[in-house]
Amino acid sequence: MALITDADTAWSAPITLTTDEIWQARRGSVFVTTTSSPAADDGMVLLRYHAVRLSAGSDVRYRKEGTDNAVIAREVV
Repeated sequence: MALITDADTAWSAPITLTTDEIWQARRGSVFVTTTSSPAADDGMVLLRYHAVRLSAGSDVRYRKEGTDNAVIAREVV
């Protein structure tokens, strides 16, 4: 399992998935999106312990919501 611990309030650079993955918010709240040029309020919000399955080939971006630190767990399916 990989952990993302550097989430900022701005969208991340895209991460291209090579396999299907589950992304779960482990701390704080985060937004994830597969939109090419996301707006600030784009994406799906993941609250603590909520998760989403993302498909191989997707370009995924993430950002934290608010000022608290956020941690995202990535698990290959």
